[in-house]
Amino acid sequence: MSNYNNFNNYDNETDGKYYSSDNYNYRDSYDDSEVSEVVGIGTWSFVLIVTAIPFVNIIALFILAFGVKNQNLKNYGKGALIVIVILTLLGFTLRGCTSILR
Repeated sequence: MSNYNNFNNYDNETDGKYYSSDNYNYRDSYDDSEVSEVVGIGTWSFVLIVTAIPFVNIIALFILAFGVKNQNLKNYGKGALIVIVILTLLGFTLRGCTSILR
């Protein structure tokens, strides 16, 4: 039986730390420094409550997007800011269209 593309075998030469197939260690391209800790329920609850407060939410989202080390919270902050910008631009655009109809 061939060992081709068998991802479940450990490479014995590296003490079982890396998965190996066809002389390629799949952990070589994986960087442990990019792994963020799991964000707990309490943190997510706090983030959602703070982002529900008008004007405070903009400041909180900038802090989340650019000031936090956790990648999950950074992505949430950046995504929420992008959605706010898109909705604001859409609102201004539609507001301009309603003044033409009057």
